Parts: sequence; structure tokens; C-alpha cells
Amino acid sequence: MLTFAIAVVALLLPVLVLGELWRTRRVAPPDDAPEPQVDPLLSNAGMSRKIVFAMVTLAEAFLLLIAYSANEPFRQGHAAERQVEFQVEAGAHTYTQYCLSCHGAQGRGFLENVGLPGKPLNRADLQVQAGDESKAAKKLMRDTITHGRAGTIMPAWGVENSGPLNYAMIDELVALINNGRWDVVDHIIKAESVAVPTEPAITAANQLEVGKKIVTEGACASCHAIANTAARGQVGPALDGIATRRIAGVLDFTRDNMKRWILNPPQQKPGTQMPPYAFRDEHLNAIVAYLETLR
Repeated sequence: MLTFAIAVVALLLPVLVLGELWRTRRVAPPDDAPEPQVDPLLSNAGMSRKIVFAMVTLAEAFLLLIAYSANEPFRQGHAAERQVEFQVEAGAHTYTQYCLSCHGAQGRGFLENVGLPGKPLNRADLQVQAGDESKAAKKLMRDTITHGRAGTIMPAWGVENSGPLNYAMIDELVALINNGRWDVVDHIIKAESVAVPTEPAITAANQLEVGKKIVTEGACASCHAIANTAARGQVGPALDGIATRRIAGVLDFTRDNMKRWILNPPQQKPGTQMPPYAFRDEHLNAIVAYLETLR
């Protein structure tokens, strides 16, 4: 609004000045009038108008400069938003081509579909938007996409590793994941009729395997450690022997208590650092089935 007001003043100023000059000079003076009467501001005829025009021009330039400066932060912010949207859109196309088959349409990997081999990408720790944590998350994503992960099925996608993705395409994928824009991926899937892998059923035969995968490679592994597995988190307590002790010191270990704890830890123990996890029932049952084996 301030920028608009300044611009209007800058545009109206010369009009007002010209109108005033025309008003004061619209009646021709007598032929025998002295020169000061013809041009009362200066003795040289017409010089006053040149000075007025110069002053008006300088004032208008100054006002327009102020308006531009006031608008610049908004322009830069809008340009940055457009750039992010462009990156997200391009990243979504790359994702559906190279990443969808392992990480799923919503980026939840085997939490979305137990038949998918990829780890969850739709996580809070990868969607931090500012600060050192954001920089660390983006670096982790770039390095993982570029160089892959040793000992896992995650391949190296960077061109320096003979992969198909250049640095710009990797940055676009990072922007997509960091902003959590799975709605754009979903739009592309529908618009281009991309095939999405169907999820196999969790049965009694594979329940323990699914539960172990979720606990040792998924959300639990980022905070908890379990001996002889890929889970090496240091935030929460180790889960070895969890089935033989009380849950967080407040609940007896039973299947129902474990489910209640996972779904809403703060409700069971106010002040706990563990956040709620909205697992689907079949995944929750698989997690508890595996935790029951940790004695």
C-alpha cells in the first residue's frame, strides 16, 4: 500500500505542477509589462519554469526510488516463492520417474506400502525450513541422492557416479522433500496416469518381518538403538529387552499398552520427548509383534 501511494504521488506531481503553471500563465500580460511582472520568480523569462521542471523531475525520481526500495523485499520474496514452486514441480516429475517405485506416492516408503523397499522421506526431520538443522537435512539429502548409501539398496543417482541426475535435478528433489509437497507428486501421478505399486497384505507369515523393518529402519531407528540391527539412535533409550520392562516406566508391557504409548506418548507420560505416531493399524500390530520378541 505504501509503495502504491508513493507511486501515485510521483505520477501526480508533474501533472499538478504543470496545471499550476498553466493556471498562472493562462492570461497573457500586457505588451508594456515589465520583465519581473512577466516572470516574477526570475528576471530571465522562462528560466523559472526550467528550474521548476528540474526540481519536479528530481523529486519524482526520488519518490520512485523510495517506492522501488519499499517494494524490493516483497518482489524478492515473491521471486523466491516462484523459484521454490518451479523446483518443486520439476522435482516432482523427477521423483515420479526415479523414486516412486521405492518410496511411494506420499514419500512414506515401507510405511506407506510394505512392499516398497525405500525408507520414509515424508519425515519432520527432513522438512525443517530454517537454521542449521535445515542445512544439515538438505546436505544429508543431497549426499544420499548423489552418492547413495553403502550397504543398502539406495543407489548413487548423481552424474559424478554415472547416475542420471545432475546437481540441479538433485536440488529440485531436495526442495520437494524439504517442503513436503507430496500433493504435487499426487497431481502428476493423476495427470499422467502413472502406475503406483499396490500394497501386499500384512499376514501372520510376514508380520514380524514388517515390524522389524519399521522399527529398525524407519521412524523408531532415528531415536532408538537395538543391538545387531541398523537402529542406532541415541535420542531415546535402547529398545533391547523392552518386552521385559515397563514402558517408559509408566505402563506394563502389553500389546494394548504398547499401542497406546506409540499412538500418543504425551498422553501416557506428560513431558516425554517422544511425539505421537499415527501408524495404520496393520503397521502398529506389526511393530508391537516385533517389540514383543525383544526380551
